[in-house]
Amino acid sequence: MSKTFCPIPWNFQAIRANGDIRVCCQANVTKNQGVIRKLDGTAFNAGKDSLSDARNTDMMKAIRLNMLNGEWSDECGRCKNEEASGLVSRRTYENEHWQMDIDHVKSKTKNDGSIDTGDFPVVYYDLRFGNFCNLKCRMCGPTDSSAWYDDWIKLTGTNKFKDTSGIMEIIDDKVAAFNWPEYEPFWEQLEANIHNIEHVYFAGGEPMLIERHYDFLERCVDADAAKHIIVEYNTNMSTLPTRVTNLWKSFKQVRVGASVDGMGAVQEYQRSPAKWDKTLDNLRKVDALPSNIVSWLAFTVTAYNVNHMIDFMKWKLSESNFKRVNSTNRRPVITHHVAHHPKHLNIRVLPNAYKSDVTNRFNEFLQWVKDSNYNEHVIKQAEDIVKGVTSYMNSESYYDSHWNEFLKYTRQLDSIRNENLLDVEPKFKDYING
Repeated sequence: MSKTFCPIPWNFQAIRANGDIRVCCQANVTKNQGVIRKLDGTAFNAGKDSLSDARNTDMMKAIRLNMLNGEWSDECGRCKNEEASGLVSRRTYENEHWQMDIDHVKSKTKNDGSIDTGDFPVVYYDLRFGNFCNLKCRMCGPTDSSAWYDDWIKLTGTNKFKDTSGIMEIIDDKVAAFNWPEYEPFWEQLEANIHNIEHVYFAGGEPMLIERHYDFLERCVDADAAKHIIVEYNTNMSTLPTRVTNLWKSFKQVRVGASVDGMGAVQEYQRSPAKWDKTLDNLRKVDALPSNIVSWLAFTVTAYNVNHMIDFMKWKLSESNFKRVNSTNRRPVITHHVAHHPKHLNIRVLPNAYKSDVTNRFNEFLQWVKDSNYNEHVIKQAEDIVKGVTSYMNSESYYDSHWNEFLKYTRQLDSIRNENLLDVEPKFKDYING
C-alpha cells in the first residue's frame, strides 16, 4: 500500500462550525485550512451548496491521485509531520479502522482522481453544527467557541475575526455564519444518505449544548438507522444530559472523547471556565454507562500543560479508579494529541531548559510505569506517549519566533480572566520573570 494512502478522500466528509466543507480536521493547520473551494475561491458550504459536488473538486481529485502515487498533499502536512516525529497520525488509525482494499480503490478511481459517489458513498461524517459553546479554551477562539466572543473583543480591540469564509463580525453576541444548520436542503441530503452512514463524529462548539445535534440523533433513530451507526464525540464533559444518554441506547456504539487536559486548576485554566469537580463527576457517569459506550480522555498537549501531563497520567493509572475510561489495550493510559496551532502555545515554543526538564520527567514516568508492574499494553502505550511527545517537542524550536508571543498572550488573557499561569504551573517562574 502507498505510504501516504488514507481512506478519508473516498469515504468521508467534514463540515466546519461555520458550514465550510473541508478535507478533514487535521488539515486545519495548513494555509488553506483544508477547505474545499470553488473555482472562484469561495468555500463549498453545507449551508448553501451540494455536499456531493464538493467531493469531486480539483483539490479532492489531486489529493486522491497523490495518495495513490505515494505523494503528500499540502493538506496532509500534519499527518506527514506527525509520522516523521514518531506520533501516531490520523492517517494511520483511519487505515487501521477502515482497511480499504487498495486495488478496489484504484480500479474505481478515475485517471483524473474523480470518483463516482455511488461507488464510494459517504459512510463517515465529521459534523459541527455551529460554534455554540460554554467554554473558552486557551488554544481555541471565536471560530470554534461562542464563549470566546467577549474575551476576543477585549484581547484584540475588535468585534471581527477571520474565518475560512472571510471576516466574521460579532453583532449582539452572535455571528450569522454559524446559523448554517438552518439550511433545510442540507438535512435532506443527509437523510437521503442516512442508511449508508456507519460513523459520525461530533465536535463543536459543544455538541451536548447544540440542539441540531439532537435533531440528527433523533432522525437516525426514527429512520431505524441508529443500530448501524457509531457516534463519536469530542465533548468538554461540562454537561451530560439524560436526553443524550437515553438516545445513545439506540446506537450501535457511542464513543466519548472527553476533552480533559489535566486535573484541578490545570483543567480549569486551560479550559476556562470548566469546573474540575463537575468534569470528574460526568466522567464517572460515563464510566458507568452501558457496554455500547466507549470512552477515553482526549488530552490536548500544550505549552501550559505538558509538564502536568505526567502527573495526570499517573493519576489516571493509580488513582482515578475508572473501570472503562481508556480501558482498551490500544489506549489504556490516556489518548492525547499535540496542539499544533496556535504556534505560541505549541510545546515547541518552550525554552530548551524547560524542555530538557520535562523530557527527563517523561522518562522518569516511563520508568515508574515499568517499576509499577503494569501490563504490557500499559507499558507499550506509555513508551509510545513518551517517545512521541518528547521527540516532537525537541525536534524543532519555536522559541525565537514565538516565545514573546506566548508571554504577551498569556499575560493579556490572564489579566482579562483574572487568572495567573504561575498559580497553575509554578515551573514557569524562572522563564517568565527571569
